Amino acid sequence: MKKMLILCLFALPGVLGAQDAASVVEKRPVSTSQWERAAQELDYSRDVPEAKKEKKKKNSDAPSGFPNPFDSIDTQFWGTLFQFLAILIAVAAIGYGVYRMMQEPRNKRIARDGAEITVENLEAYLHETDLDQFLREALARRDFSQAVRIYFLQIIKQLSESGAIRWSKEKTNRDYLREMRPHPQYESFRGLTRSYERIWYGNVTVDEKMFSEIEPGFKALITKPVQ
Repeated sequence: MKKMLILCLFALPGVLGAQDAASVVEKRPVSTSQWERAAQELDYSRDVPEAKKEKKKKNSDAPSGFPNPFDSIDTQFWGTLFQFLAILIAVAAIGYGVYRMMQEPRNKRIARDGAEITVENLEAYLHETDLDQFLREALARRDFSQAVRIYFLQIIKQLSESGAIRWSKEKTNRDYLREMRPHPQYESFRGLTRSYERIWYGNVTVDEKMFSEIEPGFKALITKPVQ
């Protein structure tokens, strides 16, 4: 057995060498004319790879056959437009706020009892009110009826401060006329009182021409010292 095993071991390289020799391919020369004849029968057109088709991304939300309306929207353009509109609205809001502030009295006039003095309650706060400021505002608005009223209140205020009359918010113009009867300015005061009542309580429309005719009489009594 040992001899047979040894013989097999020595014979193994020969067998492997024989297999390697048998696996060697014999090279044969091929002439150019033979290759050309063989190549004419070959068709390589089927071996050309097909061009890849670009796959279009379909929007799963859009139904087939209908164009997506959002495909043509320029997001950058609309974003800029919305930003511009937002700035425009903000500027308009600020401008409106400034306009409202300018329309209101710049300084609120507060009476001693804490009430705000307005053009509607001037009679109640006659001695605490800057009538000149209200008069300028009425003339700026071309509210000539209101201007006549304020002129008359200026006369009442001046007569009260000079002691010609005793002012009270409960008194009427007739009460002041009775108090003014002994004074030299009585006739002027009575004529201006009638003009004021006819315009203010009679709802007479006062235009610029009419106002220019009656204004000097009010100014004259205001500037003329009470005797």
